[in-house]
Amino acid sequence: MGRLGRAVALCLACLLAAALPATAAGHDREALFAALWTPAELASTPAEKKSGRVHEPDRSPPEATVAPELTPLPPALRGSLRRVDTHGEKRLALTFDLCELADQTSGYDGGVIDALRAAKAKATLFVGGKWLRSHPLRAMQLMSDPLFEIGNHAWTHGNFGRLDDRDMIREIVWTQAEYAALRARLAVLARERGLPEAALDDVPAAPALFRFPYGRCRPEALALLADLGLAAVQWSLTTGDPDPLSTPERILRTTLERVRPGDIVIGHANGNGHGTAEALPALLAELRKRGYALVTVSELLAGGRPIAASDCYDGHPGDTAQYDAIFGDGTLHPRKKSGPRPTPQPASVPLEK
Repeated sequence: MGRLGRAVALCLACLLAAALPATAAGHDREALFAALWTPAELASTPAEKKSGRVHEPDRSPPEATVAPELTPLPPALRGSLRRVDTHGEKRLALTFDLCELADQTSGYDGGVIDALRAAKAKATLFVGGKWLRSHPLRAMQLMSDPLFEIGNHAWTHGNFGRLDDRDMIREIVWTQAEYAALRARLAVLARERGLPEAALDDVPAAPALFRFPYGRCRPEALALLADLGLAAVQWSLTTGDPDPLSTPERILRTTLERVRPGDIVIGHANGNGHGTAEALPALLAELRKRGYALVTVSELLAGGRPIAASDCYDGHPGDTAQYDAIFGDGTLHPRKKSGPRPTPQPASVPLEK
């Protein structure tokens, strides 16, 4: 490894240390999780998966808009991180988005979370700030679960290909602030359960990762995010679950035919994933059968050479620019040319990617 490689590795270790569960600390977090929640509280219901109807936009800020500061990223990490060169080691990161636009309260797909917990499979959850506020109990459960790493997915799923600097900052910082507020609530809950003050030490103070809504960015957005200290995490393999024609069988086939060591796989856990929860048990079992270790994004980044791009895209550069015309600033569901905004129906494009 050359001098630059060693520098990048060191910077990654410093940046992501708070998000990486150490072996000893992991046991403490497991004890915290068990002390905070009963199985009955963790159990999901089918009704939670369904998103609510489209309503007038809610653009209200969180109660607090100040967030913990992170160290700006070094130049080598100021890009769109698509996958990781693991030097052939079979490691990959499963990621699931839980996002929410300004004009709708989206769901909680407990089937996805239940399947991950049943298999003891790690995953990184990119969560929108408004979703955190709409689902505080579920959010705190996910934050305290040692299996999961939480990333920032913007406040109201804004399109960073269109937003100005002020709105981009708001989408990022308000989400960080809402996470901090929920972490403070977790601390209160821990004290009420008689746990020591240090019980939350293994729950990161702030997300260190960010995913651009719609997979859309521009150079100014990447630079701003890097200055704020959040690594921009794209993906290299999609399950395709926003497509209403998606089925568990198609998710299994698509993922298993294309998966490679170092992949970052994207799915959804906010009710916008079709067939995801049903596909997961078989998918997790087959990936492990093939020798894959399922790790968080931070663990994947720290264990290899991150592969970054100067653009944010799905399959090829420029392909997510189409969403500018469809979604505008991204915070609202598209209107029909005439009449009121409709109740959203499944579309062939990802409404909340």
